[in-house]
Amino acid sequence: MLECSREALKDIFKRDDVRGFWPEVLNCEVAYWLGQALGEMFAAAEIREPRAVIAYDARLGSYELSLALLRGLAQSGTQSELLGLASSEQLYYACGRYAEKYCAGIMVTASHNPKEYNGMKFVWAGAVPFSAGDLQQLQTRLLQKAHYPQPQPLGEEFARHLLALASADPMLTSPAPAQLRALVLAGSGVGGQAFAPLAEQLRRVGIDCLLREENPDGTFPLGVPNPLSQAYMQRLGQYVLAAEADIGIAFDGDADRAGFVDAQGQEILPSQVFALVALRKLASTAIQRPVVMRNLCCSQLLRDLFAGSRSRVELIDTPVGHGQIKRLLRHPAFAERVLFAGEHSGHYFYPEFYSVDSGMLTTIYLLAEARQLKNSGSSLAQRLQEWRQRYAWSGERNFRLSQPAELFPVLEAVAHAARELIPGALRKEVRLDPHLGLPRVFPAGSAPYQPAEMPCPDLKLQSPANEAGGCWLVLRPSGNEGMLRLNIETWGQLRNRCPELYEKTSSLLSALGALALS
Repeated sequence: MLECSREALKDIFKRDDVRGFWPEVLNCEVAYWLGQALGEMFAAAEIREPRAVIAYDARLGSYELSLALLRGLAQSGTQSELLGLASSEQLYYACGRYAEKYCAGIMVTASHNPKEYNGMKFVWAGAVPFSAGDLQQLQTRLLQKAHYPQPQPLGEEFARHLLALASADPMLTSPAPAQLRALVLAGSGVGGQAFAPLAEQLRRVGIDCLLREENPDGTFPLGVPNPLSQAYMQRLGQYVLAAEADIGIAFDGDADRAGFVDAQGQEILPSQVFALVALRKLASTAIQRPVVMRNLCCSQLLRDLFAGSRSRVELIDTPVGHGQIKRLLRHPAFAERVLFAGEHSGHYFYPEFYSVDSGMLTTIYLLAEARQLKNSGSSLAQRLQEWRQRYAWSGERNFRLSQPAELFPVLEAVAHAARELIPGALRKEVRLDPHLGLPRVFPAGSAPYQPAEMPCPDLKLQSPANEAGGCWLVLRPSGNEGMLRLNIETWGQLRNRCPELYEKTSSLLSALGALALS
């Protein structure tokens, strides 16, 4: 990653024009400053009512640089006109043919340079090129304007804060007999940089963290880091096996979400992570009736662990979406009792961390769990064995609709076919809780399903309660893409029917015009 500096800005000025790496050096901020500097040059030359003309070539970034240049010129009192996509000759023609109209012209181009570059050519009225002195004056004025704020890192302070939040966990306060080795995959996002100070703190208590793909690179050479990606998690598993690590952690691009694998490289599903963290927090909380929140796509495992008359926990089902959960976490009805919340996508929310999500804090709790198990001669794989044998999840599958208008009819059709998909199916849906003023998940009963009138049209179909086993499916619109997302889980005696239920639902969606993407 190139770092822009005053020396780098000096270097963009060549013999006849401006050329530099885009966007690392010659970016929109620099183009804006150049526009201001040009306007000041026109004022210094006592040009009355200056007007410039701008054109750009086909390079990536040329249009954006032109707009930034326009803003800078306007800021300095210069009116501008945009020729649009054009050749340099067309710009020269405009400045020559209309010399009385335009005092100058700027062509955004890097000519024959490699695609990593962009640049600008400057001419005066009459298509007279800028002289060496003109370029020197432009450079001087640019450097006077260029100001890059110095970063003020919070890494070490943040690491100490996270460890303090988890300090009630005895596995994090002192070295243990057995050294724990963790493999941390950043996927070229910010996770490596953000986690490094925490890794240093953890080494002091006997947890050794090995970083992989830790250098930030926004081109993501091996693919976008996403813990929901099967390929990304498989890569994490391979790293773990090669390093003989006890646990693997994979962060997403902005490192607020983490995925995990055990020492065998097998993924720890998000609902299993949820359960492990919630159980650790329950062991040390003083809250009498703690609230745990899960979204409607989370595993039946959480209901089996935390619901029912024998549990001290109040388990609340929430809609999908971090915005929905964060509002519920902060609501006066729950704020003093909320212990933990999470989503099937791997977002985990902590009231002690400003009621927002933290992949780092989740990592700390998983490291504590792995360490405790290792000290007792066990492992995460052994701890998870019973859960893995009882519950089967389809993963989240995506279906694209040819027309957005098909969304509600498709959801309604699936709801009408509920009994064909799941015998005796019960429907759950998201409605506005009149007492809270926020959306909640409720049993639908005999109420008609009218997704167009709901705050969230998410549809959940579930088999009747049965200790021997059961299943559910959730079909919901994506919050940011034009598609439907399908999740299915089966458990107990029905565990092996997950593929069958997926095929039935997928076939129905296909018949309704939805295209399976994954």
